[in-house]
Amino acid sequence: MNHDTDIAPYTDDDVPAVINHLLDDPDFIDAVGKFRLKGWYPWLKPFVVERIRAAVRKRTAHINTIATFQSALEPLLAEILSQTTETFTVSGLEHLDANEAYLFLSNHRDIAMDPAFVNWALYTGGFETVRIAIGDNLVQKAFVGHLMRLNKSFIVKRDVSGPREMLKTYSALSNYIRDSLDTGHPVWIAHREGRAKDGIDRTDPAILKMLSMAGKTRQETFQKALQALRIVPVSISYEFDPCAPLKARELAVTERDGQYVKGANEDIHSIATGIMGWKGRVHLHFGAIIEDVPDTPAALAQDIDHHIALGQRVFDTGRLADAMLNQVSQPLDLMPDVAQRFTRLIAKTPRQYQTKLLEIYANPFRQFTLHQERKL
Repeated sequence: MNHDTDIAPYTDDDVPAVINHLLDDPDFIDAVGKFRLKGWYPWLKPFVVERIRAAVRKRTAHINTIATFQSALEPLLAEILSQTTETFTVSGLEHLDANEAYLFLSNHRDIAMDPAFVNWALYTGGFETVRIAIGDNLVQKAFVGHLMRLNKSFIVKRDVSGPREMLKTYSALSNYIRDSLDTGHPVWIAHREGRAKDGIDRTDPAILKMLSMAGKTRQETFQKALQALRIVPVSISYEFDPCAPLKARELAVTERDGQYVKGANEDIHSIATGIMGWKGRVHLHFGAIIEDVPDTPAALAQDIDHHIALGQRVFDTGRLADAMLNQVSQPLDLMPDVAQRFTRLIAKTPRQYQTKLLEIYANPFRQFTLHQERKL
């Protein structure tokens, strides 16, 4: 397999070998079986493993490029969206040029679905799909890494220690992103490391510093380096976050114990929950290109936060959560079905996690309101 770096996505030349690796990987076959047969799979596994492998081999026989792999994902993603979303709406894309490569800098709520929704919007809108930044913690399972790198994902190494190693690693990452954009490949990256589990979207200035590193060899200032990336802030809003109860538990345990230790395969569980859980209405907003770049990472981070907050869609779940936390009457114009579903969600959540769950939903609404007031 040929790569410019050890973090890059797979290329067309890699595809046949990677598909064969997947077909031989029992963890991948198990994942397909669980997806299709749900709770029946453990009981049926001895009888269906080879049938599943044969079916996958047949379905993937025509896949020999990254483009054909992504085309094969289209009906699967369409099926998932039809089962897990009420509506998916997009705004702002009409102001962008399909012939340009942008750095889509996004808020981050769901491990897999945030970039998936961005790619779906771009794909159906006639744009090139993105190269996706993912943490190396997500590719501990070999088959997950194979699938993500087939889907244009590149690896962000997180567990790096020592100044020299950090400089080398982040410089390589910055140059990879810059080179991708310069050669016409759009990129998606979260505006912070990890999801905003509390629902508060804050851009990490360290991410912006990393992005500017590629400009040093080009003798560029921070402003010029970031302008060259053609940053487009992206806001994704979920009416219901399937992983919110998991996040609430993590936040509550961290507050109580001072830390939270992830269990084995917890990230994989979050990925599956985020993909298959009910999301209700989902809105994706593409902001305007940030052309007037401030001269410091901190100032740029504040600008991006402002754009992301104003691009959010306010859902009834956020308004209701805010009212419940403030112990005031519910808004009179709530959609009854949404209010009922949300009330049931809170009721079945363990009491010690309920406040954190409400905050997860209320915080995006509060951030939107706050930035609306600043705009005025």
